[in-house]
Amino acid sequence: QERVRKELELAREIQLSLLPPSADTRLPIRGINMPAREVSGDFYDYFRLPDGRLYFSLADVAGKGMNAALLMAKTTSLLRCLAKSLSDPGQLLSQVNDEICETASLGMFVTIVTGFVDPRTRRISLANAGHLPPLQRDRGGRYTELPPQMPPLGIVAGLVYPTDTLVLDGGCVYLFTDGLTESLDDAGHQLGLAGLCRLLDEVAAVPA
Repeated sequence: QERVRKELELAREIQLSLLPPSADTRLPIRGINMPAREVSGDFYDYFRLPDGRLYFSLADVAGKGMNAALLMAKTTSLLRCLAKSLSDPGQLLSQVNDEICETASLGMFVTIVTGFVDPRTRRISLANAGHLPPLQRDRGGRYTELPPQMPPLGIVAGLVYPTDTLVLDGGCVYLFTDGLTESLDDAGHQLGLAGLCRLLDEVAAVPA
């Protein structure tokens, strides 16, 4: 048991090393990863490209434990490598999906939203593989869900994932996993999408 515990601790350290470091003040992005067990199936990544665009991804691997962590490590590594040469999120997911389908264990899959932000045009291009719908909040405080059009990665090879384009226009886009919406308050009630929207409204009302 002690040997297994130490191996899981090492796996967790390796997993944390794959997550991006905290951004500097010019890119105020923060992330936190708190696994339900020793290792996590959720992951996120972002980095700035030479042309000024920002790559991002947020994903959830089916299951928990070591198998999910290993698939998470493979997926995030593939994405980070291919995102430096592919500018279309749909094409990016299509290639990663084919690779995962070749080696993923039975029943393992990845839900993910990935894309690019262009700060100059304030446009976001993204693709969704079976993940929870991103939430767009316009400047008037109205919310729009952006549901996925295709299944998760690792289920069916040869799929063509479409790319959607959003214009921020003074609004925001939020990405999250079910670890947020299924979190419980002191009374044991789930936050849910409505609760998340209430929290976002409270934050939006706070002066910068």
